[in-house]
Amino acid sequence: MATPATTYSVTTSSSDLKEVWRKVQYGIVVAAQFGVEEWQWLQKAKKFDVNWSAREITMELDLSDDYGTAMIPEGGKEARPSSPTAATATLTWVFANKRFTISKTAQYIQQQQGTKGQLESQLKFQAKKALQGIRRKIGDQFYGFSTGIIAKVSSVSTDDIVLKDMYGVSGLGAIGDDVACPDKFRAGDVVACLNPTGPAIRANPMVTIDSITRATNIITGTAVSDVTSLTANDYIVFANNLENTTMAGGTEYGLNLIGLLDGCTTASVHSYSSATNARWAVGYSNTSGGRMTGIKLRKMKQGIENNGGGTLTDVIWSNGVENDVVAQLQAGLRFSDAYAMEMDGAPKSKGITFHTSRRVPDGYVFGFDKSNSVNKMVLLPEPNAPAFDDGDKLQDNSGMVFSLDYPCAMIYTNRGNLGYLSGVTEQ
Repeated sequence: MATPATTYSVTTSSSDLKEVWRKVQYGIVVAAQFGVEEWQWLQKAKKFDVNWSAREITMELDLSDDYGTAMIPEGGKEARPSSPTAATATLTWVFANKRFTISKTAQYIQQQQGTKGQLESQLKFQAKKALQGIRRKIGDQFYGFSTGIIAKVSSVSTDDIVLKDMYGVSGLGAIGDDVACPDKFRAGDVVACLNPTGPAIRANPMVTIDSITRATNIITGTAVSDVTSLTANDYIVFANNLENTTMAGGTEYGLNLIGLLDGCTTASVHSYSSATNARWAVGYSNTSGGRMTGIKLRKMKQGIENNGGGTLTDVIWSNGVENDVVAQLQAGLRFSDAYAMEMDGAPKSKGITFHTSRRVPDGYVFGFDKSNSVNKMVLLPEPNAPAFDDGDKLQDNSGMVFSLDYPCAMIYTNRGNLGYLSGVTEQ
């Protein structure tokens, strides 16, 4: 008779009986930063209340001093009658639109059994991401130009487009900057390439971005034929709508917000130029660079008071500028107990709120009077997550399409109450 085995193997749950165990998913966690401070700042901005017209909206600018007051002798002739007139600014808005689709199958499953088979409602998740996309779009335009130029072409190599000059501003968004040109794009975005002469759309202009290499300021297109017609200094604009042929119908050229760089540095804003009346210019500007100091802040206050008649209430500066200001303040501190000193103090100035975000262009400081400088103009409430009933049936496809709209504008009521510095030292 054979001797029974005296050894045996342990039954393992991970292999022998794995079918007995559940597959457990914790759920979706937010693993990156999707917040947009600029969106929140705009929501808190003073609302520009006006009746919207699809034909024309104008705003009259009171910019000119009265003249002709006379000092007369007793019984003498009185002053020549005179009155200055106002100037006309023309206001336009932009229209942000985001769409996504969902299958009828997903709709039926959720309607019948709720979200038992989902980690999170698919509709809710897609809507949340769509809202984030709209906010990021507005946040990026907060500093840009109404032209819609996001960057320029530095060079082209096969499918790779090397970018430079974020928002079309020379040197901005360079390699190594905290805010670089590629930060404005995502894989899957479609961009169009424009010849600056005209401007005019290039041959084979629409490029779907496959990948982004931030370290070298490169976006990579889908095929060589897409980018071989590009040359240095061509404009890069978004082209995420369905029309993919013309500049007017298929690109965002001329369809972006009048952001802070535009409002501070462009002569003509709302179709009225500071060349016509110098008072339609920012109250303070400093492009000489150097460190941000208390004297420069004081000069910005004075510039706004003297030219716009307002009060400096808010400052927006880049992360690097804020860091350098903190470093200056720490270097000037005198204290007897090192352990009682706050390690990460924040700069303060009476009556001024300081803001920063990851989107503020490197080396820039913007200041304004929040009560009378930049207002928001909106037609609809802030977009909300849609329900299934809000979707439209897709033609010939078993699915629904959902659309989120946000018509809006940044309206400049008093440019004299604005100030900015560029090239400011960062850390």
